[in-house]
Amino acid sequence: MKNLLLTLLLLAAVSCAENQEPKENSVYFWKTVYKNDSTENDFLTRHQIKKIYMRYFDVIVDKKTQKPKPNATITFKDHPKEDIEIIPTVFITENCIQKNLDTLYKTLADRIFQINKTHKIPQAKEIQIDCDFTAKSMKKYYNFLSLLKNYLKEKDIKLSVTVRLHQLSMEVPPCDYGVLMLYNTGNYRDKTCENPILGFKEVKPYLKHLKKYRLKMRTALPNFKWQILFGKNGFKNIVYNQDLSDSTLFQKAGDGVFRVIRSKDIPVYISTEAFNVMMSISDTVYEKKADFKEIEKVMTEIAAIKKDVLNNTIIYDLNSNNINNLTIKEYEKIFNFDDGGAAF
Repeated sequence: MKNLLLTLLLLAAVSCAENQEPKENSVYFWKTVYKNDSTENDFLTRHQIKKIYMRYFDVIVDKKTQKPKPNATITFKDHPKEDIEIIPTVFITENCIQKNLDTLYKTLADRIFQINKTHKIPQAKEIQIDCDFTAKSMKKYYNFLSLLKNYLKEKDIKLSVTVRLHQLSMEVPPCDYGVLMLYNTGNYRDKTCENPILGFKEVKPYLKHLKKYRLKMRTALPNFKWQILFGKNGFKNIVYNQDLSDSTLFQKAGDGVFRVIRSKDIPVYISTEAFNVMMSISDTVYEKKADFKEIEKVMTEIAAIKKDVLNNTIIYDLNSNNINNLTIKEYEKIFNFDDGGAAF
């Protein structure tokens, strides 16, 4: 009896080890142009990152035809390092899901294959789909995912999808695994929101659904910052990479708060019909950064609920403007997180 019990325990341990994915440090790349950057390459090397989830294009609804079409396709100025695995990632707007998607799955996958062939990138082992779907669009979206998953399976390619916090209460999507997106969790349109990028207070209510969410998961965590522009009528946009120390444009008005003292037309972060916005005198820019203390709180809470979700972490994103928002030690703690000594 004792020998039988020991055998069963050993078999269970072997089965568990076989089902557990190897630990990988990964990043997202969300720019429209890929080129070698020394800061970004140093980051990849230092943290032994071998996998990049790279946004290849978006899928939006064409205003004239009212049909889904690709938008903002990535261009390659340089070739990614050969020891880095590229996971093509595609963002699909929710209004696309309301359209007929019976053929989109094949068009989307074939477009990825062609981009890789054109730029001599090895055949993808995995494709990821990103969509902020709701309960209203879920059924159509999951049907699209099923078609895509079956098509990719014929080519021995995995399918992963992003999972936002509000989606944890819904059915599990048809895919090989999901990525829990732990950023953009607060209301950036509200200037009083302390941590719109990632705040424990905003995240915690959703995590009650995590334990029962039956899908193999990874975690995506932020390292970026936002410069949020407010005018007299409220939120205007998230502006892109402004030098807030420029005293000809800004006057510091508090911790992370900058008053605009000269009007200027500047690029925005959020895609709109107009890709610029007028920054006017007396407007205010609020700088919000990924806060490691909030990240640590969230990870600790997740570890207490379903710690295997933290086995593989993806940083959003690989961008030389964002990398130094966290320290080397903070990145190491994120990639090798534990709750008081329990290794993941």
